[in-house]
Amino acid sequence: MTMWTGAAISAALVLSGCSQSATPAPAQTTAETSTTPSPVTAGSSTPSAPEATEGTSASPAKVTLETHKIANGHFQVTMPSDWKLVKRANVAAQVHEDSTASFKIVAADDRELAELRTGGEDIWDIVPLADMARNTIFETAGSGKFAGINYAFLSYEGQPEKAEMMLTALEPAWAKTWGDRLEGLIYTGGSGEFSTELTSKTKLPGVANSLRGAERFKAYAKTEEYSQLKKVMLSFKQLKDIAPAKPEASASGQCIGAQYTYELADSGLSCQEAKTFLTRMLKEPIHTGAVDRTGVGACMLAWPDEPGYCDVDSTGGRFKFSLK
Repeated sequence: MTMWTGAAISAALVLSGCSQSATPAPAQTTAETSTTPSPVTAGSSTPSAPEATEGTSASPAKVTLETHKIANGHFQVTMPSDWKLVKRANVAAQVHEDSTASFKIVAADDRELAELRTGGEDIWDIVPLADMARNTIFETAGSGKFAGINYAFLSYEGQPEKAEMMLTALEPAWAKTWGDRLEGLIYTGGSGEFSTELTSKTKLPGVANSLRGAERFKAYAKTEEYSQLKKVMLSFKQLKDIAPAKPEASASGQCIGAQYTYELADSGLSCQEAKTFLTRMLKEPIHTGAVDRTGVGACMLAWPDEPGYCDVDSTGGRFKFSLK
């Protein structure tokens, strides 16, 4: 599974299923969230009429769907009723407290299927990394527009034994040649993550154990579980506007944020720019306490007794940050 150190994350989607509507709408139910890793539905959960599942059998089974509102009603996601949302701890990159949610999606047999996070920094632009790789694309879907709700299932160049299913802000045409992990979910007023990483050790129901690499992932893409998980991701929808993150106090080149204090020094960045820079860098893979991104910069993480710092490629400067 990828944590939200993998990339921006990402989602306003409409369930792409064949929903039946012959039965009356069930009553709405509500369940409380929990800070322990137990199944929860954050907000209201509304069962939908059964949907005919995709498959090769002559009489496919029917799946009952349930819609869950999360993050104080800012978003919703629809998934099979025997799947669960299990609360996870938030991370530093989730700066919009009112619209923050962190869950893993768990199958009926308790396997973790995906991770869903909201509440990230608003993202206005990205570093273009097209035409820098030759990734293997198994499927793309979604709006087809930048910063829309797009879906990709792919293996990155040089990683044939790994694949990722994710919501991304990037247009499908860019996925094949993007030279880094795809940008994650971007929605109006913020960003998030809705993804899962598959490896050679991930249990994939309906896939022969003898298959490896791309053939294994292609086989999974034909299964009912894959079809349902893709629909769940594409069901993610924004319901409410995002309140701005709490303003930072600043004086003499210093900022006080929700998670860190910043010393801007010669970075050439404003308080908000430094905060946004760090937030985006923390979405990258972390190796031995450091993160870097080609053409953007590099950061050394902060520890309780030692500040971290970020080198900014665009200005040639550096700022420091410390845990509050």
